[in-house]
Amino acid sequence: MPNPPRRSAVPASLALAGTAIAASSLITGCSQSRLHGCAGTSLSVRNTHVARLAGDLPLSATLTARGRPVAGQRVNFRLYYRRTGEPPGAGVFAGTKPTGTDGVARLTLVGGPAGALLPGATPTGFGAQKPRRKDYCAASGKAKLLCGATAAACSPARKPTS
Repeated sequence: MPNPPRRSAVPASLALAGTAIAASSLITGCSQSRLHGCAGTSLSVRNTHVARLAGDLPLSATLTARGRPVAGQRVNFRLYYRRTGEPPGAGVFAGTKPTGTDGVARLTLVGGPAGALLPGATPTGFGAQKPRRKDYCAASGKAKLLCGATAAACSPARKPTS
């Protein structure tokens, strides 16, 4: 009786090596610009101070690509808070603004954190996020919100009475 043909171990080992290389790429990852063909961006935000929880709160985020300001890109702002019964890092949408020629998106939260949050919520910070577009990659940043004359952690927000 003839012996069945033997399979070569070379194709299996090549397949295994190819799988290892693919897994290695997934583990190390690629930059967004290589993956999506968009220009890499950086979005920076700074800790922000508000004198009163019901006072207007100016927020800003600076968008750059290769160290230069990027104009005309929309940036979404969120206000983060802590409140009993809600998950850590909870936040509410605060608004969207485009970046100017200086690369800065500016949003004023009229009525401050107290006007945007439910009673009992303690504002903790804000975030800015630039979604990925065809030309520019996504970027985001978070910063602390400091309150009062001493720029300390904020107290729980209460809605202003009319």
